[in-house]
Amino acid sequence: MDYYQYTAEDFAADDYFKEWVCCPTAENDAFWQGFLRDCPERYYQIEEARRLIEGLNQICPTPEASQSVPVIWARIENTLHEQSTERMHRPQRWYIPILSIAATLVVLIAAGWLYWRRSTPLEIPGVLAAAPAEWVEAVNGADKTMLLQLPDGSIVKLEKNSRLKYPVEFDDSKREVHLEGGAFFEVQKNPKRPFLVFSNGLVTRVLGTSFHVKAYQKDPNVTVAVKSGRVSVYAERNDAQQDPEVKGVVLTPNQKAVFHRSESTISKVLVEAPLLLLPPVEMARFVFEAAPATEVFAALEKSYGIKVVFDEEVLKDCTLTINLTDENLFQKLEVICKVLDARYKLIDGQVIIYSKGC
Repeated sequence: MDYYQYTAEDFAADDYFKEWVCCPTAENDAFWQGFLRDCPERYYQIEEARRLIEGLNQICPTPEASQSVPVIWARIENTLHEQSTERMHRPQRWYIPILSIAATLVVLIAAGWLYWRRSTPLEIPGVLAAAPAEWVEAVNGADKTMLLQLPDGSIVKLEKNSRLKYPVEFDDSKREVHLEGGAFFEVQKNPKRPFLVFSNGLVTRVLGTSFHVKAYQKDPNVTVAVKSGRVSVYAERNDAQQDPEVKGVVLTPNQKAVFHRSESTISKVLVEAPLLLLPPVEMARFVFEAAPATEVFAALEKSYGIKVVFDEEVLKDCTLTINLTDENLFQKLEVICKVLDARYKLIDGQVIIYSKGC
């Protein structure tokens, strides 16, 4: 049964679900609690279905109301009994209104009970729960990544043992979420409403891009790695005298910020495995025939989005005949430096080339 696609109405009509709500057992309770752990995004559909079933099948909001239900039914039954002889000889026009009145009374009681129950949400500790001020908290305790869609359409891939808190609706000026653990974000572009991720003292501010944040409580550092777009990263400070973003760093694709929590400092480095930003059909540009060194370095910059700093005057007479199609970035740099009798360093998320010329 593919319960993941179920709506509240589908759950309310499902016999196994109704059995869990009305007559819970160890078996069905284990099944549905396990389902909620694996698919916490179905929480609200399950909660609505549970309320619907209980509102219709368990009409007992308060002790006073519980005592009134039998009285109402007794009066209805007495009235029907008194009219039983007449019903045998008369048309059914009197019988129908009496049943309608009875049904109306039952529905009214059920509606009152349902209204009362709405103030008592289903509590499932450690899965998904409504937080104060209309916030929602998603917690991934499963072994697989949890896929979440935020109110603005942004997508979050929440990793194991991670939690994300976000508002039911974003306000008009900003989109703010709070992360503990690891997650990959694909943010919908909206220049008028920046997207802010607060994670263990670090703030990541974007307008629309994709990036990964790792912010586990047990780790001494928080890291932000950019896949596409541009990201501003800065330490969270309550300083009215200075904008904290001024002391932050700006990241571009294949760059990563490391926030050292104990010192509240940020360093910018390259990611461990920089990815190509160009489609495979353009990779022929890494086949060079007597190409100037400046052309080769320009190809690296465009392909990986990483700044390559070198002395153009020193390397103006250097050329390369080389095929670098199958190598990763660091392998390409090693080969190029070997041919040019040069060396490189990674400083502040950039590649710095040192050479004496050709």
